[in-house]
Amino acid sequence: MAWPNRSNTLATSDSQGTAENATQGESTMMSTAEGSTTASRHYNRGAQPSLTVRSIIPNPTKCLIDNSEVEEYDETLLMHLRKLSEYTNSKANIYALGKLLLTATWGQYKPINDRSKVLCDPATGDLITIWVVGRIAKMWFMRFSKPESQATLTIMPLSRTLAHQSALLLAKFSTPALSLTPQGLDIIRAIKWQNVRGGDTVNEAILFDAVYDARRDGSLKTYSERPIWNLTDLKSGDLVLLEMKMTRYSKKQEDNKWHSHTQYEMIALSLLDIAEFPEEDGQGTTQIDGLAI
Repeated sequence: MAWPNRSNTLATSDSQGTAENATQGESTMMSTAEGSTTASRHYNRGAQPSLTVRSIIPNPTKCLIDNSEVEEYDETLLMHLRKLSEYTNSKANIYALGKLLLTATWGQYKPINDRSKVLCDPATGDLITIWVVGRIAKMWFMRFSKPESQATLTIMPLSRTLAHQSALLLAKFSTPALSLTPQGLDIIRAIKWQNVRGGDTVNEAILFDAVYDARRDGSLKTYSERPIWNLTDLKSGDLVLLEMKMTRYSKKQEDNKWHSHTQYEMIALSLLDIAEFPEEDGQGTTQIDGLAI
């Protein structure tokens, strides 16, 4: 299997000390720490500097695939799924969700190419791409035959424990931290802005096209080398590899305070297996809500 290879740009991560209980001889260190902490609070809106994947998930699950979820697949596909579920490539900053970099945290603020709202590798400052395999549950890309501004994809991961772990990451990386609720624990939801925003202007939405056919072993190469798949041919129940990044956004709440919410944003979607028939909900209707094509 050939894998993507991307170059990394090294960046020096800012060190932060503590000014509490400092002695008079440590005044210089205290001054540096106070300045660094002030900047962090200003740009990260109160996020804890020490908040990392490890601090939220100290003991990541080892159950990356539930046997009950893959009974229908042959051994060749199973081997492919195991590789994807355990894949890591530190040089390309790609990590399977179950093998996420434990030191990963929010990136540093920069006036240009700001990374403070994206999960990054603190050693390099580069954003992390997360891979997760699952079945499509719901899709929302179009409304009245036109691309929607914000697209949404919901998948059912192959491991229920991994889905719960993902929900915990999103909840605790939010500020203030959110409480977990039973609703949405077994799914992973990712969004994608289909229009380009710049300043006060918003361009017309263009249908998401980073969709590929990765059913053959070795087809997950660089994006330019991957076989293309039509988004409109995807359906509920299809097995896909979702490539995404973890981001956060601020929203004013009823208490008139700004809260930071964490979410996944789609980068690419690769088909791994075609479902024979669309999965149906309790009403007997397909779950691809809003995919008006």
